[in-house]
Amino acid sequence: MAKKKENDLDICKTFKDWFAENSHRFHQPCRIRHYKSGGRQRVHIYFDNIGPKIQSWVSEGLVLEVAAYHKGKIMDFMFCGLECPVRQNKNKKYYCGFCLKPKYYKTPEELVIEHSFEEFLKIANKMFNNNHVLKIEYGSGWSGGKVISKKELLKISIEEQTDSNTVLILPIIEGDGDPVMYGSPLTEMTKELRNDYKKRK
Repeated sequence: MAKKKENDLDICKTFKDWFAENSHRFHQPCRIRHYKSGGRQRVHIYFDNIGPKIQSWVSEGLVLEVAAYHKGKIMDFMFCGLECPVRQNKNKKYYCGFCLKPKYYKTPEELVIEHSFEEFLKIANKMFNNNHVLKIEYGSGWSGGKVISKKELLKISIEEQTDSNTVLILPIIEGDGDPVMYGSPLTEMTKELRNDYKKRK
């Protein structure tokens, strides 16, 4: 049996313990499910009113990730500042390996809770609501996704609307309006997007 290292972090247990105490702080109802497969594990976070277009999970390595999904495919990773590869310095303090000016913590649990879990809570409460939409964009060989406010949506330029890219705007909250699409479906992926849009209309 392998000896557990002093700096080992059970990220899934840490998140489940934090969530048990803090789930009531999320404005949108959410639940979690713990998956284990092939020696790997992750905890998925499901928001009842959002559906599968935004998916969030906790796992070893990057700790917390949020992705824009469409038709079962990852379009883009969002809010990458939540990602937190845990590192330890020679003074046995813990820090995020991605931060240019890292903050140091006594335990890895304190690090991931403040750096990732609490920040995710703030983002979810600020952006997962009726005032925001998910913008999914396809180009030639690439795709992207981000959450923007409806005020930002109104500022999209005529040039962007008539570009060769294809853009799909989805309401964050299920049932809060219809999807909107603009652009030219030049690839198979964007044709799929347009067909799916027509079905939803």
